[in-house]
Amino acid sequence: MRTNTHTIVSRHTTSEGVVVWTRCGCGRLQMALIPYGARGKALAAGGHDRQCPRCGR
Repeated sequence: MRTNTHTIVSRHTTSEGVVVWTRCGCGRLQMALIPYGARGKALAAGGHDRQCPRCGR
């Protein structure tokens, strides 16, 4: 599945929330944890290439 700038590589549920792995058109891999409930803490990992117009968004 593609979003506006990234391809979703993997999406799965955990006890904390939903983990989504995406890959930018430049090849960079990024991870986001979308927590369950309002008290959960979001988490993101992965790099952003400043030279890539899609990574900075």
